[in-house]
Amino acid sequence: MSPQTEKGTPQYYTQKLKHFLQLQIDQLASQPQIQWTRVVYQDPQMSTQQVLEASQMPFNYATQTLAYLQTEAWLTGVSSALALKPIDSETIEKGFYYCHFGKSSQPNQYLLLFAKGPLSHTHRQFIKRTAASISEYLDEYQQNWQHRQKIQILEHFVQQVGHQLRHPLGLINLYAHNLSRLLPTSKEQEQASVICKTAQGLNQTLTEIVQCASSNKLQIVPQDICSLVHETVEEFQGWICEKDLQVCCTDRSLTLKVDPLQIKQAIANLLSNAIHFSPQGATIFIDWQEQQGDVLLTLRDEGPGLSSEDLQKLFKPFYTRRSEGTGLGLSIAQKIVLDHGGKLWASNAPKKGAEFFISLPRLISSINLSEDNAAC
Repeated sequence: MSPQTEKGTPQYYTQKLKHFLQLQIDQLASQPQIQWTRVVYQDPQMSTQQVLEASQMPFNYATQTLAYLQTEAWLTGVSSALALKPIDSETIEKGFYYCHFGKSSQPNQYLLLFAKGPLSHTHRQFIKRTAASISEYLDEYQQNWQHRQKIQILEHFVQQVGHQLRHPLGLINLYAHNLSRLLPTSKEQEQASVICKTAQGLNQTLTEIVQCASSNKLQIVPQDICSLVHETVEEFQGWICEKDLQVCCTDRSLTLKVDPLQIKQAIANLLSNAIHFSPQGATIFIDWQEQQGDVLLTLRDEGPGLSSEDLQKLFKPFYTRRSEGTGLGLSIAQKIVLDHGGKLWASNAPKKGAEFFISLPRLISSINLSEDNAAC
């Protein structure tokens, strides 16, 4: 992946997809029996088919063969994905196979390869597993792309609303401030002061929402996730004590490259939800660990859990079950995580409550893990 590509941009995701697919077909081409392989796929961010190739050596086939393969006439009647089939045609030589990995409505996504002699059972299984991995990755890529499209709409909307609300909030704050100074000490002056403080609080909240919804370049630095989580929890101590909650955090140092302020905001939005839905005296669990080169952060509460409607609409802008909520918290958290090239999802916990998961790519190689002791 090009180091010049800014993280979170459409080009970044396209290059990340290409890098993954190239690794998959390079592994196929490294098999002694497979001389050449090609993957044809659809990147939703681009309007045309994309093609990547790999071979053991310069693999030259006849112009007639190339022309026939490009017609995709042999793809007609695709019945099922992940079925490895030979291309039987008098037009080209024996040894070409294809494996369709798209949905039935997407017959133009497939693996194409040339093998020396019949493929063994082991080779067939390896090819099918590779096709399955590509199919799964492309499905996730498509879902993330759709999420990013929604987030872009949200960004534009929040920016517009922010500009429209800023002026009236400023006027309310100004007039309330003037009234609190001019009125004699009385109940009315007290009420004017409350209006002033409330308008200032709303203005600050609006500023934070607009900042989080902006497309500013991420300020990526090495950050210990442990200290970031503890700082976030500390900021909620008043509310945590009010509900007599316990927050149990893993005491494990784990460094990765992120924008600390943005990731802290995402964790804060999840923690705020967990505190709100937690019953009096309950426990919130926060854990993080390295998993297959990524960092997986889990936040679990002991609240009522998630309904089927919640699971479908949870990250949609303005969907909320909190009476005082804006319905933007989880959408903003998802935007932040996606901007970092990660994933955010939720499910019901095995026993009770809800679980939220943040998966972030670990962009540095150094590992600094302490003992896995949990502290409450």
